[in-house]
Amino acid sequence: MNFKRLILFLCAGSMAVWADDAVVRGPLTGYVFDVQARAIRPMVGFPGAAYMGAPVVSGLDTASVSPDGSRALAVRGGRMSLYQSLGRTTLGAPVDGAIPADFFAWGPANSVAVYSSATRQVQLFNLLAAAPAAAPIDLSSLAGRITAMAFDGQHIVLAVASPAAGGIYAMTAQSGPQLVASAMNPPGVVLAGSDLYFADNQAQQIWQVHNYATHPAPAVFAADINVSSPAALQLSSDGARLYVANAGSRTLGIYDVAARSRLQSVSLNFTPTALDRFGDASVFLLNTGSRENAPVYVLSDRLDRPAVYFVPGPAVKGRPRPYNHQPQ
Repeated sequence: MNFKRLILFLCAGSMAVWADDAVVRGPLTGYVFDVQARAIRPMVGFPGAAYMGAPVVSGLDTASVSPDGSRALAVRGGRMSLYQSLGRTTLGAPVDGAIPADFFAWGPANSVAVYSSATRQVQLFNLLAAAPAAAPIDLSSLAGRITAMAFDGQHIVLAVASPAAGGIYAMTAQSGPQLVASAMNPPGVVLAGSDLYFADNQAQQIWQVHNYATHPAPAVFAADINVSSPAALQLSSDGARLYVANAGSRTLGIYDVAARSRLQSVSLNFTPTALDRFGDASVFLLNTGSRENAPVYVLSDRLDRPAVYFVPGPAVKGRPRPYNHQPQ
């Protein structure tokens, strides 16, 4: 009898330890920072049969989940914490010396660049270092408002909106910002090897810049009538297609990178605000929800078949279907 009780006790203890480590169970696509809920939430299931799960970290000012979905940087009360192994633990480690960032750009390996609009400083991180935060770099002399950022592990690329000094700037920890291409209102930028792509809301164009870090050569990539107040852009997981989220026309433009031509335009019944990877390399977040329990929309390009899905909030679990879209 005592032996049986011992076995039950040990089994219960093992289950309790496992439950503490496994915050999220079952298959999931990745983790999303829900702006309205101020929380990091899992997308349980896969596009086409998914729903937004309960928060794993709450009460945040802002946060950013790494593109592979394994970790997150979050700011609460002006202090930044690093959350490792999302889904297994909700304990964050304070990052000493970190600025209160509101822009995040994940680089290769364990590198991250962050920017604080409040202090107008940029900062680099090596997440494996004993002291991950480097000294902040002051950008107060850079005219205009920073709207987006990218990081290749060495060069920080900034999108700056300004009537007089707007454009794409590249800099390193040792050198100040250098103008790569002029644009009055660039809302997004994405890196592709030695090239980059950015959107220009003022000109309603998509640009490509060859050799942005050495000898930048800007050229118009797309200027068709479907480019309408682009909010964000992103490359497909194989780099063959460029996706453009058009807030003005509520469409998703899909372009062939090699042919520099539009493949199709997908009509949306919501206004896209983002194009972010958040776990699965072939899934992109198109919005972050604008009200409580509002659905999240994602783009999936598995098997070279781009499709947009809605993902309901935690109050409604279902099997959402993709839009029935046709090339235009």
